[in-house]
Amino acid sequence: MLQVLTGSAKGRKLKVPKGQKIRPMTSRVKKSVFDTLGDISGVRVLDVFAGSGGIGIEALSCGVDHVTVIEKDPLVFKIIKENYEHCGFSDKAKLICSDYKTALLRLRKKKEIFELIFIDPPYKLYADLEVKDFIQDASDLLHDEGVIVIEHDHKIDDTPKGFIRVTKPFGGTQVSYFRKGEQS
Repeated sequence: MLQVLTGSAKGRKLKVPKGQKIRPMTSRVKKSVFDTLGDISGVRVLDVFAGSGGIGIEALSCGVDHVTVIEKDPLVFKIIKENYEHCGFSDKAKLICSDYKTALLRLRKKKEIFELIFIDPPYKLYADLEVKDFIQDASDLLHDEGVIVIEHDHKIDDTPKGFIRVTKPFGGTQVSYFRKGEQS
């Protein structure tokens, strides 16, 4: 069972689509991510490949101002909408049912900027794309002082130009944090 770990919605249970449609971030990894980020109150968040919506809901529970959610699958999107309503966060979220590249393009055209971007792609996308591809796709939407957090299933050695990366391993899962800046 997936639930909100901290903040104003702590303990709320979230629906998860049946079957292998999504791979929610484990509680252990999610707790570590939010502990690492520290105080995120007042920021704007983008949640790409939202799955159950749990990451965006956790962020809102911790006091962020607004979350924009991107999820392509209409059946999964319906569950995200229900989870946001259940937690009372519908008024603080923009939910987008679309392919991530199309949604990012629309957000770019509207000149949207986010201080925190979560990217948790289905691992099958790594057959054709690398972590740096996802970072580059979202980089125009990242505030100069912002952070991109991406979960991936393999160790990476590359960092896109113009970013500094810190990676934390969790068994077969890796979480990398990207900030704008040059490697030293």
